[in-house]
Amino acid sequence: MDDRAFRNHATRRAAARWVVALAACATGCSTYVGTTARSFLGHVRNNPDPNVRYIAYSKLASKDAYDDDEQRREAVKTLIEKYKAGNEPLAIRAIICRTLGELGDPAAREVLLKAVHHQDPVVKVEACRALGKVGLQEDATVLAQTMTLDNLEDARIAAIEGLADLKPEDPRVLKVLLDAMEHDDPAIRLASLNALRKIEGQDLGTDVADWRRHMEPKLAALKAELAPPAATPGDEAAARTAAAAEAEAANGRR
Repeated sequence: MDDRAFRNHATRRAAARWVVALAACATGCSTYVGTTARSFLGHVRNNPDPNVRYIAYSKLASKDAYDDDEQRREAVKTLIEKYKAGNEPLAIRAIICRTLGELGDPAAREVLLKAVHHQDPVVKVEACRALGKVGLQEDATVLAQTMTLDNLEDARIAAIEGLADLKPEDPRVLKVLLDAMEHDDPAIRLASLNALRKIEGQDLGTDVADWRRHMEPKLAALKAELAPPAATPGDEAAARTAAAAEAEAANGRR
């Protein structure tokens, strides 16, 4: 294992321990938070125990907990405010991102777009998945960049999973997923395959050539966009005139 792979592995392990430790501690404490969104919100706003708040934030992800849409919008607003305040531990900020994704309110898009670039891996991973559930088509570019450029494998995979939910129409992003089916990392290959299955609504197997043939009509527009513009008769005539003028000027200089 090279140095970068070791650092990525160590970072993932450390991030996982944060969440597991917090959840384990929570199960050993007095963690009853009620059964309704109103109760969960009360703990989120007022309970001094971060373990209890963690559970309350998590339970707010259940759409069945709400009496009506207005109460759900109130929860989304509270979650966004709590995240922006920056006072919660990192594991709680991560669960806030996850809950915002599960609630699926577009109002969460702005905060999740910023959280995708968070320096903490746990927050970044949850934000990538959540953005796929509340984002716009244009946000596929952000997830594709994370998928291809981030040093953390878990973040790359989370970004691919986010793309699967976002179902991008941009052929450039689809090509990135196709190319990732031939990535050196088997986890990236599998995540990309599963994303394409979800986006296309069908399973063409594991052969990337079959997927490329299937998606050729969508990629044709990209090829046309990237191709150099064809010269028109007027362009050709202008080029000949310019060449003749240059030749005449060169003769005059001799």
